[in-house]
Amino acid sequence: MSAATSQDRGARPPLVVKIGGAAGVDLDNVCLDVAELTRRGEHVVVVNGGSDAGDGLLKALSMERTEAMTASGNVVRLTNAATLRVLTMAWVGDVNKRVVISLLAQNVSGLGLCGADGRLLLARRRPPLKVQEAGRTRIEREHVAGEITEVNTRLLGLLLEQGHVPVVCPPAVTVDGVLVNVDADQAAAAIATALGARALVMLSNVPGLLEDPKNPATLVRWSDDLPRAMELATGRMRYKLEAARRALTGGVPVVHVSGAGVPRPVLSALTCEAGTKLTLSRTVVDADA
Repeated sequence: MSAATSQDRGARPPLVVKIGGAAGVDLDNVCLDVAELTRRGEHVVVVNGGSDAGDGLLKALSMERTEAMTASGNVVRLTNAATLRVLTMAWVGDVNKRVVISLLAQNVSGLGLCGADGRLLLARRRPPLKVQEAGRTRIEREHVAGEITEVNTRLLGLLLEQGHVPVVCPPAVTVDGVLVNVDADQAAAAIATALGARALVMLSNVPGLLEDPKNPATLVRWSDDLPRAMELATGRMRYKLEAARRALTGGVPVVHVSGAGVPRPVLSALTCEAGTKLTLSRTVVDADA
């Protein structure tokens, strides 16, 4: 990661807001809060997903992402070069620009970027997967997924200082110029860590971490026990908590996981009126000090 954080520039640490890509996420609702925060003088970086839009476009083009079970027993959705081109159309050309337009409607200068623009998100391509198929193991070499290794904080810093709200989305790019799929939650965590963000807010179509995924009344309001939180998480929430772990262990003091559909979703998450607040335990912080 680049060392040019907001602290180095003497500015207040920024906020990073991740807008989930699942169906039911209200982009305009989130952008109202981002606009309010910028009017208060906050620096905000937005990261958008786009899973629902990507799946919809693939379906419209009679394409699909196949699922495979790895040798370790994890189920992954495979992404080859052809499907990544289509997903990029959805993430960058559709969802990202809808966020930008929504911010512009609030007189906020949103500036849309994917990870390849200005080498904003540099990634290392993951090695070929060993997948199980009909009781046999085969090597999947066409899967184009990556792990973020560096964030161009200088570029983000320049945009923030000029009054823009960067709106970032996958894919990322390798040093040799190959686009690779990266998880948008991980992208948000990497950006928050690299910028020394004061908080990461992750919004989706669920209210936060639930003890019972079918009962919103079991919302966990606060936790500093990430292993226990991971035991409670199911589905996509596990990915969000993995990203939260990356941010917290990377120095981000707090991560909020909340729903995008509640009134004032970003502000209510930051004030702990909604969602789940995640921090590191005091023991972990002391050990890392």
